[in-house]
Formats: sequence, structure tokens, C-alpha cells
Amino acid sequence: MSMWLKVINTGSQYGNCYALISGDIRGDGEILLLDCGCKFKDILRGINYRIADVTGCLLTHIHGDHAKSYKNLTKNGIEIYSNNETVEHFGAYDPIEYFDLGIGGMIGKKERKPFECGSFNVIPFYLPHTTKDKDTGEIIPCPNFGYFIQHKDMGSLVYMTDFEYPTLSFRSAKINHLLCEVNYCEEFVDKSAANFEHRLKGHLSFETFKEKVLKQNMTDALKTVTICHLSDAAADEQMILNQTKNITGNDIEVNIAKRSLCVNLNYIPF
Repeated sequence: MSMWLKVINTGSQYGNCYALISGDIRGDGEILLLDCGCKFKDILRGINYRIADVTGCLLTHIHGDHAKSYKNLTKNGIEIYSNNETVEHFGAYDPIEYFDLGIGGMIGKKERKPFECGSFNVIPFYLPHTTKDKDTGEIIPCPNFGYFIQHKDMGSLVYMTDFEYPTLSFRSAKINHLLCEVNYCEEFVDKSAANFEHRLKGHLSFETFKEKVLKQNMTDALKTVTICHLSDAAADEQMILNQTKNITGNDIEVNIAKRSLCVNLNYIPF
């Protein structure tokens, strides 16, 4: 069997949603969604309308560019997993029937406690993110999960987005695939912008990515690196791609996430 990573959408403007698809990308196997921050019709189109094959969705945090279509998923019987704070947040603002924890619903998970989602084994962990307090306007912490995901057809993948710095190293785990945000390059950040503080405290810079994520987790087991959630205004895509490839060399496939990009994650390459 094979495994694919498909980018359904990426970035703050159109929302973030990715799919791990086992088997033939066109028609069989399970689908695990990573965030659901774009329009539901885009998600359906991105998975070839195979909603019945979706085994679940791993939601990182409350922001709309990651959670936009959560109601549509739960109404279609899809279980969404996230941290307890995110579940409580949405439960406080929406009718309780979306969260009855039956078929479909939003389910809170504890940090570093493994669980199964179909044939995928998942371990969530916290990453530091921020949000704006709706009453005071102050920047405050926003509970945010990253995910360590294992499957027999791909080995292991780490998904991390919307965080200032990593809290864990996966070097000893020898991960096979990395899907990680690189939101901005420090030299391109507009310090007068209204979102300046949130960007610096809530998102990953390219400089931190290189030193604290990529170099810390590079082993001979790493096969692919997919860079996501780039800022249109504060990131140089070509520079990020070139410098990342200079670090990884030719043995690791490096991609910048774009809509409809498909990355082969096969654990056994034949």
C-alpha cells in the first residue's frame, strides 16, 4: 500500500487543510485530515468527494484558518480531535448537538497520550501559539497541538504549525516526514503592522525553522520536508526553498506547500 500527503489549501488567506491518503490517491484507503481551515467544498474537492473514507480530523487550534469547516465535518459524521481547551472553546459557542461525542463530534485529547484514528497512531503535543483576547485586545496564549503520526505505509510524520518555537526534538524518533510551518523571514517583517506581535510570538520564522526544527530533526531516516503556511507578505518562497535544500542535500525531498500538491510518503519506495 502507498501513502500520500495532499495539500488541500495552505496559508492564512485561503485556510489550512492537508490530507494523508492511504492506498491509491484516486480511490481507495483511509483519509486523515490535518486541520479543516478552508471551505468545505474545497475539502470535498481535494479528497475527490470521498467523505466516507475520512477516518478523522486532527485540529491544531481555534483559529478560523485552521478550523473553518469543523461544523461541516461533524455534521457529516467525522470525528475531530484536538486539545481540551479547543473543544471547550467551540462547545461554548455552538449548539451542543455538534459535540455529543457520538458519530461525529469534537473530542478532546491529552498531551502525549497516544490514540488511534483508523489505522493511524497519533500522539499530540502542545506548541506555543497566541491569540487576541476578544475583550481586551491583548495577545494571550492559544492552546495549540502538534501531532506525531505513524502508519505502516508511511512510517512517521510530524505536523507542526502556528508556533513560535518547538518544544520537543524528534531526533531520537528518527521521523520520516516533516510537515511544518515557515511563516516569515525576519528581514521581511513589517514592524509597524497591526499583527506584528502575533506574528513574532505566534508563528515560526525561517531562521528558527532552520536551526531549531530542521537541523535538530535531520537523520538518515528523514525522507520528505514540506513547508507550509507561508506569509504572502513576509516570506521569500524561493529563498526558503533554496536554503532548505542547501541544508538537506539531495537525499531529502523538499517542497513548498501549494494547493493540490501531492507528496509520496511511501515507507517502502517500490
